[in-house]
Amino acid sequence: MMNKLSNIMKKGTIILFLTAVFLLSGCGINSGLVNQYSVNGANTNVILQKKNFKVIGTVSGESSDHYVFFIGGRKQNLIAKAKQNMIDSAKLDGTSKAIINVTTEEHNVFKFVYIQRVITVHGTLIEFLE
Repeated sequence: MMNKLSNIMKKGTIILFLTAVFLLSGCGINSGLVNQYSVNGANTNVILQKKNFKVIGTVSGESSDHYVFFIGGRKQNLIAKAKQNMIDSAKLDGTSKAIINVTTEEHNVFKFVYIQRVITVHGTLIEFLE
């Protein structure tokens, strides 16, 4: 009787362990893209013949969405929202600042029936001196 109970406990422990590994495991996919346009989407060119700007730092914005059983995703334009968050954090209004070298990163996390999609947009913030 004790041997039978011991076997049941071992099988239960193994099943519980495998279930925990299955539910807690997941994978993620990253991708990045350097955009060749300004944050407003217009292609701009500036000829720099003299040092008339300084690099202030980097800015970023993020937007995310969640899916369960592939249902969800109410936020349709994650990239536009991430860019807007980046612009808001840069405080560009009324200044001679600009965001250059914009990079878009996408990270997808897959866990059993749950998916999280995160878009992050980074850029270099510069300020024109003249």
